[in-house]
Amino acid sequence: MAKNKNIELLKDDELTREKGFTEGPKQVSKFELRPVTALSLSWLQRNKVFDGEFGDNMQRTAAFAFLHHADKLEIRSVVNDPRDFLDAVDDWIDEHITHHSELEPVATAMSEALESYMAATTTAAIPSTGGSGGGRKN
Repeated sequence: MAKNKNIELLKDDELTREKGFTEGPKQVSKFELRPVTALSLSWLQRNKVFDGEFGDNMQRTAAFAFLHHADKLEIRSVVNDPRDFLDAVDDWIDEHITHHSELEPVATAMSEALESYMAATTTAAIPSTGGSGGGRKN
């Protein structure tokens, strides 16, 4: 029984990694969001979106949505200047969000997308090569 459970968990891990590698645009509420990429993750990091000093949770979620929804030329025109970036996120909120609850599905999608992306860049704890060795035996 324990052996079967490990196999199921391994398959879940592999599915998560596969999803992270193959995901395309996703409709979330009224927004079509592009998948997380190395570039979009870099944009999030260089603007310190997930640092405690960035702002409130709504602004973090809106920054993620802006970077995965707005036109890439618009993003590139502001992404390297923190003040311009924050202003662009505020403009995006003003244009696209009427009530803060509209960002709730985006927050969920953001967590799932980042989890899938990060899983895609890691290897399984117990690789499923089909061969013997390497894995823990139960």
